[in-house]
Amino acid sequence: MAAHLPLLPLLLFLFLVVHVPASHGNPAALLPTTYNDSMCSDSVTCGTVSISYPFYLSNGIRETANHSGYYYSCGYTDLEISCLDEGPNETPVIRLGGHDYTVKNIIYDSSTIILVDNDMLYDSARCPPTVSHNVTFDYKWLRYNSSSYDNLTFFFGCYSKPGDRVPPDFDKYQINCSGLPSPQGSPTSFVFTDEELGTAQDYKLASHCDENFTVPVQRDVVMEYEYMLARGGYVDVLKMGFELEWNRVTKEKDQCYRCEGSGGRCAYGQSKAFLGCLCSGRKVGNPECKSKSSVLSWHSSTPCRVGSFLASCHLL
Repeated sequence: MAAHLPLLPLLLFLFLVVHVPASHGNPAALLPTTYNDSMCSDSVTCGTVSISYPFYLSNGIRETANHSGYYYSCGYTDLEISCLDEGPNETPVIRLGGHDYTVKNIIYDSSTIILVDNDMLYDSARCPPTVSHNVTFDYKWLRYNSSSYDNLTFFFGCYSKPGDRVPPDFDKYQINCSGLPSPQGSPTSFVFTDEELGTAQDYKLASHCDENFTVPVQRDVVMEYEYMLARGGYVDVLKMGFELEWNRVTKEKDQCYRCEGSGGRCAYGQSKAFLGCLCSGRKVGNPECKSKSSVLSWHSSTPCRVGSFLASCHLL
C-alpha cells in the first residue's frame, strides 16, 4: 500500500507555495505586498511648486525606510526633491552631481523642470561670479531641452602673472561687473556664449587661466542679455536658470514601462534598480498592477485538489 502524507502539513505546504513570493538573491529585490500611500502622495506643494510623480519628496524616502525597513522611492531615483525651510520660505531643492539646485517650476505637460544653481541665488552679488562647478547628472533620467538649451563658459584667474596682458581680441568678453563689488587686485575673468567661444580661444585661455566652467542657460534669455553679458548681465541670465527634461520609459520590455502602462508608479532603490509597482489601494505589483479581471482569470486557471480555503485556486 502506498504511503499517504498527513493532510495538514500538505495543506500548509501548498498554502505557502501559493502565497509566499520567491526571494531569490537580494531580499530587498521585492517590496512588501502593500505600501503606505501617505508617504507617496499623488501631489504635494513646496513653495509655489507642485511636486508629483515621477518626482517625489525626500521625506517619503526616509519614512519608508524607517517604517517598512525598505528603502524605495516613490518615483524615478534621481528626481528626489527636498522641501527646505517652512512657510513663505519653503524652497524645493534637487541635488545633481553633488550640488543643490532650486526648482523654479515643473511643467508636467512638457516633462520639463527649470532649475537654478543655489550659488547664484544666495551668493550672486559678487564679481567675478560664483560659478564654481559644471552641471552634471545621470542621463538615464534627465536630458537637456535641446530647443531651449545654450551654454555660458567662464574662465577665472586669467593673466594673473606679472607682465601678462589680456589680448585685445578678448576685451569684449572680459567680465566688468558694474555696480557689483569686486575684490581689489582680482584676476581677470571672461564669459563666452557657445557661438562666441571657438576652439582656438578655448585652448589659448586654458593656458592662461586657473579654471573654467561651462553651465547651461536658457537660449532666449541669453539672446536678451547678449550685449551686456560681460557687464554683469550674466548674473541675471544665471538667475533665470536652465531647463531639463525627464526621460519617460519607452521600452516595452522595461519593468517600469509595464508598471506605468498599468496605471502604477515605479519604485526604485538607491542603486536605481526597479523594486516594484505602486498601485491603487496601497497594493504593490511586480512588475505591474493587476486588474481584477486578470486576477480572476489567473485564479480560475489554477487547479486545487486539496481544499476550497485557498483563494488562489479553484476546486476540480
